[in-house]
Amino acid sequence: MTTYRLRNTRLHTPGARLLHGRSVESAVGAGRAGDWVALDRSIWSGTVATVRGWRRRGRIRIGYHWFDDREVADWESAPYWHGPAPDRGAPSWSRPPTESQLALCLGHADARVRAAALTRDAQAGGLPASVLPLVLIRCADTDDRVRGLARTVLDRALAGADDAELTRLAPLAALVSVRRRHGAWVREAVLGRLGELPDRAVAHLLTSGDRETRIGGVQAGAAYGRLGVAQAWKVAEQDPDEGVRLHALRAGMVLALASGHHDALRDARARVLAHLDAGLSYGVRRAVLAAAVETGFFAGPDLIALARRHRDRNIRRAACTALLARPDGLAALDALLAARDPFVRLAAVGQLRPAGREDALARHLSDSSATVRAAVCREIRAAGADPRSLYRALCADPDTVAPGAVIGLAEQRCPRDAPLLHGLTCHPRGPVRARALSGLRMLGELPDHMLPPFTDDPHPTVRATAIGALRGNARLLHGLMRSPHADVRAGALTLLARHHGPAPDETLLRLDDPSPGVAAAAAEALRRTPGDVPDDELLRLSSPRLPHAHRSVAAACLAAGRRGPVAALAALRLADDVDPRIRRTARDGVLSLFGTHAPDSSHASETASLTERYAPELPHWRRDRQRRYAAARRG
Repeated sequence: MTTYRLRNTRLHTPGARLLHGRSVESAVGAGRAGDWVALDRSIWSGTVATVRGWRRRGRIRIGYHWFDDREVADWESAPYWHGPAPDRGAPSWSRPPTESQLALCLGHADARVRAAALTRDAQAGGLPASVLPLVLIRCADTDDRVRGLARTVLDRALAGADDAELTRLAPLAALVSVRRRHGAWVREAVLGRLGELPDRAVAHLLTSGDRETRIGGVQAGAAYGRLGVAQAWKVAEQDPDEGVRLHALRAGMVLALASGHHDALRDARARVLAHLDAGLSYGVRRAVLAAAVETGFFAGPDLIALARRHRDRNIRRAACTALLARPDGLAALDALLAARDPFVRLAAVGQLRPAGREDALARHLSDSSATVRAAVCREIRAAGADPRSLYRALCADPDTVAPGAVIGLAEQRCPRDAPLLHGLTCHPRGPVRARALSGLRMLGELPDHMLPPFTDDPHPTVRATAIGALRGNARLLHGLMRSPHADVRAGALTLLARHHGPAPDETLLRLDDPSPGVAAAAAEALRRTPGDVPDDELLRLSSPRLPHAHRSVAAACLAAGRRGPVAALAALRLADDVDPRIRRTARDGVLSLFGTHAPDSSHASETASLTERYAPELPHWRRDRQRRYAAARRG
């Protein structure tokens, strides 16, 4: 006889089991702390629609069929408040109410029903012991009256309770005390009588399958001294839920700080920095940093190092913001002004004047970031000085002029500065010449016909600046295609393709340019307009012996839906290309074109040979395409 291990059915929620008249013990399952919280949540979510007058319509799938969820659990049949007025009446339960009805009323979304279930304790000589955990949860209820009644009931029930009963309630009391707003009273009521939180209760919470329960276990263990530093780091590194890991990480930092041991603090710092450097989402890294700042774990030097050198710009900026919010944040301005992130430098510049350091603003007029330069100019004007005169002074000495100062002078938009900028176009340093060229274009003092000579400049930055300034002049860009500099030819071809559309014949010729950069630019231009490639060129470009740039153009023609016998032969030639993207495109083309066109007479033998070679592989290619299409639809 074969025995099968079956999981517990999930057709009925814990609250739905009570609705069908099952006992509380059957509804709550194993009776762990998380199970009681789940039961309370299930009852509330089932009854809230009736209380608030919502139309509850849902469907549930059982096997291969869909049913109205009211056929599984009709929450309109649950007890509800019935009476002539809102403040007069009673729940619609049987007389006397059953155990399951009392449990449903204790977790009901209507505060009047919850209060009526608690007043039943005084009227009928006590509530069943099985619902005592639900009463404990009601001690942290958001309704004042329900909360007071529940505390009276629980206080009476625990008056003669032994240690075994208190130990049984300890995990739930710890969970409620740290995860509910009004849970402090529960801590005193249960754990105060018990004397301490048992270690078994923390282990009970940390091994739960519910994330909220595990978070409560971390918080309770840290609050009651039952969670060690090593155990907190173990949860932070091994728990599958990121929310639990963040709470454990926060607890580990707090415990390490409380211990005061140098080794524990050094180990904790290394672990937190590892979490910040790990390949996690930005939200997780941001939460880790926020926890470290909130707990006081990161000191000023730690935040300075993160703001200056962390690989994630969001972390750099968050660390800068946290550092400047500290009382001693202004002491770190010099370190932040030397950071590589413009946002960090911008934030530091904004704090110079409030710190009484207006004299330091002029040193940052030549910053490489336009945003930072604009902020420095605003601060200088607010201090009563003129940034343009300072810029002219910075640009007057050719030996000390910086590229940022040159473009900053042009950003003042004063045409009278054009002669000074014209003189800087002959400066010995290439970056200065490039910024002077940009500044003159910004001021409108350098027309297009004066730019081609700058494309022969020995410095590539100057050449790139001149080419970019000519993006709107197709005639001059065509003239630059004969430049001896490969980067000039590539840049001109790229700008022609983006803004004007180069001649296909000229672009095809550039595919054979000796410079790889020019060939790549030509290939990119042809990939933008694959319809301009004639059939004879497509056949030539599909040769496996040609460079990658040529074959990528042929693949782009196939991806654009090129048809005909020439396209079929090109797809067959590229079906085993070393580049996986070209290979995949070619194989999709073979599947689309296979058998739809008669081969060209001049290439019939090659087509027949390749067709015979790849025919056995067509089913595998088709299945691969179906898998890719299915994955794209899913996501």
